[in-house]
Amino acid sequence: MENVKLFGAAGDGIQDDTQAIQHAADQAAAADGEVYFPEGIYLTGTLFLRSGLHIRLSERAVLLGSPEIKSYSTKTHYNRYAGEHFLDRCLIYAEDAENIRISGGIIDGNGAAFYEEGNPDIVHPMLFRFLRCKNIRMNDLNIRMPAGWSTAFLECENIRISGISIISRHFNGDGLDFDSCRDVRVSDCMLDTSDDSLCIQNSVAERVSQNFVINNCIMRSRWAAVRIGLLNSGDIENVTISNCIFHDVLCSGLKIQAAEGGRIHNIMISSLLMKNVPRPVFVTSNYCRMGVLDDSPHDGERGIDGVYFKNIVIESDHTMKSDPAAGFIVLGTGKRKIKNIRFDDITYHAPGGWKDIPDSIPELEGKRPEYFSIGQISASAFYAAHIEGLHLERFTYSFTEKDARPPIVFNDVQVV
Repeated sequence: MENVKLFGAAGDGIQDDTQAIQHAADQAAAADGEVYFPEGIYLTGTLFLRSGLHIRLSERAVLLGSPEIKSYSTKTHYNRYAGEHFLDRCLIYAEDAENIRISGGIIDGNGAAFYEEGNPDIVHPMLFRFLRCKNIRMNDLNIRMPAGWSTAFLECENIRISGISIISRHFNGDGLDFDSCRDVRVSDCMLDTSDDSLCIQNSVAERVSQNFVINNCIMRSRWAAVRIGLLNSGDIENVTISNCIFHDVLCSGLKIQAAEGGRIHNIMISSLLMKNVPRPVFVTSNYCRMGVLDDSPHDGERGIDGVYFKNIVIESDHTMKSDPAAGFIVLGTGKRKIKNIRFDDITYHAPGGWKDIPDSIPELEGKRPEYFSIGQISASAFYAAHIEGLHLERFTYSFTEKDARPPIVFNDVQVV
């Protein structure tokens, strides 16, 4: 075990400890060992992790991101969403590494130092970025206030995350983001984020992202609890999500979105409780370029095919503002229909109260698939359009106030 203080780290929150921590981490990795942080506040810029390293923080240790952007290396890959270069840098980076573990203590991104009112292009360093890494473990860790995303796992395999807490309420504050990854397990986590709490996506056209198990988590978000897709040039398949609680989510509980050329297939979601979530399920299939890498060819036969929801309870109380696009929304396009989607044993309660019914719902072709691109939906509980193979069974609904809209509306839907 290498103690960072023996390498010159002060741990006083004032001295820049980057070099001392990096030296200790390199020494530990060379021996397939552990670098240890005793009680203290360790101010640091970008750290590079090597294979075989265990970063262990004591309960009273804080790894604190530097408030100076010059402390963050430009050699940490980049964010793969178009137009989001301000997220390219990060605090902790690993590339082509194996057998990395991070546990204990607090990692604080010092996000307030990178926020400027009215300036969305200011650089916002992420906390973690892993590129083409294998065998990653994160457990019993507290992540606090990154300036951008909390984590980005890119083309990684065999990831195990358990017992972590994330509070990420600054600009673009995603929680756990998995891009083009395989064999991922996330359990027993608490995620409180300003953007999506957990994302499964795939920016690599030739690669299949597969085998995700998400369970026993509690999520709160200003945007979505879980998003699958949007960035999906490559296929995403074999995902299970179960035994989770979503609460006080401003956009959607579950967003499943085929916006690029890849396929989203075999998604099983069950045993969820949602409290104050306006759109419990928001599923869209269209074309809207999102990434910076090459996209797969656009083929209307590929997209969302095989998504299953079961045993979900949703309740929104009087404190939640009535939303004109609240409810379940499943929306394909004429060129890219959603296929084989099933809902069983769903209980939905919402404020209701809308007095008018819109004449039509805008099509999503060519638009970023967000609820604000739709406006008011013509159903009070469940709206579906452009679907081949919808099964809806034991779907019950109720409203605090009477709603003028019919509860369920289908448009170009094949029911099975």
